[in-house]
Formats: sequence, structure tokens, C-alpha cells
Amino acid sequence: MIPNITKGNKPVGLMKYLVGPGRANEHTDPHLVGASPLIMAWYDDAQLSEEAAVSIAREVDLNRRAFGVDAETKHIWHCSLSIPYQDREVSDQEWADIAQKFMDEMDFTDAGVKAPCQWVAVHHGRSTKGNDHIHIMASTIRGDGTKWADNSDFSRALKVARGIEKDFDLIQLGSHSERWLQQGEVRRDSTREPTRFKLERTVRACAVAAESEAQFVRQMRRANILVHPRFAAGTDSVVTGYSVAERPPKGMRPLWFGGGKLAQDLTLPSLRTRWPDTPGSAQEASEEWMAAKRHRRIVHPDAPGAVLDEETARRLARELKEVRRRLVSIAPEDQQTWAHAAREASGVYAAWSHATEDGQGPLGRTARVLASSAHQAGVKITTPLHAPLRISGTTAFLLAATKAPSPIAQALIMNQMLRMTQAFYEMQQVNKDLRETQLLNEAFEHHLSAVAEPLPEVGTSKPAHSTSHAGPTRESGALRETQCPTATMRPYMEHARDGHRMEL
Repeated sequence: MIPNITKGNKPVGLMKYLVGPGRANEHTDPHLVGASPLIMAWYDDAQLSEEAAVSIAREVDLNRRAFGVDAETKHIWHCSLSIPYQDREVSDQEWADIAQKFMDEMDFTDAGVKAPCQWVAVHHGRSTKGNDHIHIMASTIRGDGTKWADNSDFSRALKVARGIEKDFDLIQLGSHSERWLQQGEVRRDSTREPTRFKLERTVRACAVAAESEAQFVRQMRRANILVHPRFAAGTDSVVTGYSVAERPPKGMRPLWFGGGKLAQDLTLPSLRTRWPDTPGSAQEASEEWMAAKRHRRIVHPDAPGAVLDEETARRLARELKEVRRRLVSIAPEDQQTWAHAAREASGVYAAWSHATEDGQGPLGRTARVLASSAHQAGVKITTPLHAPLRISGTTAFLLAATKAPSPIAQALIMNQMLRMTQAFYEMQQVNKDLRETQLLNEAFEHHLSAVAEPLPEVGTSKPAHSTSHAGPTRESGALRETQCPTATMRPYMEHARDGHRMEL
């Protein structure tokens, strides 16, 4: 939940705007969801016309007029509370409870020890960006003529908003790695997957597949992404960040995104925690960044990728099993290590999505869920990644695939990734993060089940020869269905339909 605060001295003008059509006719059905007791009693069921807006504004401004406070002072406090467009639906009653809790904790109401201020909360539908929100207008003049303290009001509002996210089971922005879409992106990408989401998935896969920073640059360029490095001031060799863009249609300009605009764990300083830092690797990376900036050929080409066949998949599955064993021994409160592991696991799903899905299918959605699952409030990845948790090999094989891996190969990988994903679920359960637990459960039930169900049953020691199962593949943007789920997924899917977790 994001609070946005402004201050002014025109309550009538603000209230007319809140009940009016809005700048883009986005204000539909404006109505009160909260207010000071007397205002709520008078206008709870009233249609918020311009006449009602003027009357409400005068009530909010009553204390200022009664105590003769200068009308030119900024005595009106305006705060919008917005939730991401992808968050759950919030009812009017919940918005009313949110508004009351917010104003109580911001010390505007009689819940505190001081005299209350007059206030109203208006709900009028989603913004042009798709974010549901309410607007709160309050007087800063209390009922006894004293002034509400507005020092550090934004930091206080942020703290209250973090608590509301937990109390009302909303997306916790401090723990979420993805960024909100901007208005221009919504308009530009209205008929397809937003460019930012596609780039985030591809960059994530390239980062986790790369064994070095230079290879990361090469992976992105081979994925047909435009790459632009950002150099430290006064140098053309010290890279401090990067931007990426999808190749635009002819006649259109690229839409650039910095790594931090894609996700908080995809900044260059964060990504560098997973690669070696030596003079040789730094020089190689600098050469590749410069080649990317000047649109020159890749300086140090990598060897061609191998096919992800059944034998290779069995080897990778054993490696994933070892990563999973180490993962379950990590303390739930070790946020840095869990953040590393989340990025690694989400990179596998992102690369798999890149190889088998047109647009953001179930694998891509699972990658987005895992990307956020281990990022607790305020966590930034700053510690180095330990090699035992690295999943570069599996990710690189999936990313380099020129066609969908065989169904058996995918089933072998899925077998271990399901168990690894459950480890994140259990970590969030221990940490009592209900929102992330719910998202991971939905990933199992709705996304991973769609991928696992067509795959053949496999073991991890004895080869299973079957060509009758097609598995996920690019085919008109959909998954081609086959016969039976993996042995791992079947019991989970049956149990998940009853709303419970199944031990895998």
C-alpha cells in the first residue's frame, strides 16, 4: 500500500475533484467509506454530488473557521492510499476499516489522547493504472483549536501502511520484488503481456543462467534484448548499472527499464553478489558492456549450449536435489540467503517459461511469485551467494533450448522444483507471512498443476522411456495436454483442491 500525501488550503476544490469525473473520467461511483462520526452519519448513503461535496468540505473545515485560523495556511491534509492492480479485491467495508485504522494510528481521531480532527475518505474505483485506492481529506485543526503535528507524516504513514498490509492480507510492498506498471506502460501494452514483465522474466533467467557478469551481458544480447550500461561519472569502463529494452517495431522508440525498475533483486550491485569478482572477470565484463553499448559483436562468445536430454536432465535433477537439501537447513530468519535462493529458483522457472511459453504462462507466473517470496520488508541482497545454492546449470540448459525439452526431461526437473518451491512455502509459514503463503499455494494449485499434469511419471534412478507425452511446448501460446500428472504433483493437486498443504 502506497500513501501519497499533499497539503493545501482549498477543501472545497479538493472535495469537488474527488466527487467529480477525474482527469480521465476514472472516478466512477464516488462515495464515502469513512469519515468523522457526524459527517458519516449525515452523508453515508448520500449521492456525492457537487452540492454534497461543498457541504462536506465546509464540515471538514469547521474547526479552522471556528477558531479563526488563517485560511491561507496549509490546513488541509490529503492522502491517497493505493494498492497494486494485481492485489485482491477490497470491499467497501474493508476500505472503511482500513481508513479508520489509518486515521486512528495517524492520530487524527479520538482514538488518541488529543482532540480529533474532521476527516473523510472517498472511494471511487480504480485509477487509470488499475490501482484500487481511496482518498482521505482531513483538517489539521483539532476540535480544541490546536494543530495536528505534521512532522515526519510521510514516514509515519508508510509505517502504518506496512501494518495495514499485514492486517488486511494485502501485497506487502516491502517484500515484493516487482514494480508497479506506469500509465504509459498500461496503454502501450494493453493487448499483450506488459513489456516490463517480459523483460523482467528474461533478464532474471539470463542472470541466474550466467556464471559471470560478462556471460550475463552475452545471455541478454542472445535473448534479443537491447542492453545499455550506465558508467560511473567520468569513466567509460566502470559500470554501475544497466538498462534494457525490447526491440521495438519499426518507427517506435525503445522503452528502457533500469534493472531496479524491473525488480529490486535485479539491480547490478545485487546481481554481482552471485558472480566472482576478479580483475580478469571485471575486464571481460567491461568489454562486453562496451560492445553492447556500441552495438558491436559479442567479444567472447560462449560455447554452444547442449540439448537438455533425459540423461542431462537426470544429472541436473540430482544437483537440484542437493540444492533443496541445503535449502531446508537454512534458518527462516536468514533473509539474505532466502532472497538468494528465491532468485535462483525463480530464474529456473523464468528460463523454462522462456523455452516453452509464448507470453506469461503458468511457469512465468510462478517465476514472479517466487521472485517475491523470500524478500522480507526492506531486504536488499548484499551478501555473496554461496556456490551450493547456485542453480546456473539447470537455468542455462533451459534458457538455451531452441525447442521445448522432452516431456521426461521436464518431468525430472519439475519433480525437484516442486519440492524446492514447497521449501519456500514452509519458510513463509514459519515467518507467518500469510500473503506470500497464499500466493505460493495458488502457484501450486493453479500454475504448476497446469504444467505438471501432462507430464509423465518418472523416477530419479531408472530411465523411463516414453514418447507418448508431449509436455509443455509452444503451440499457439498454449500448453498441449497429454496423459497423467507426475507422481509428485498428483497427491498435492488432490490435497490442494481441499485448501490444504500436502507434504511432497
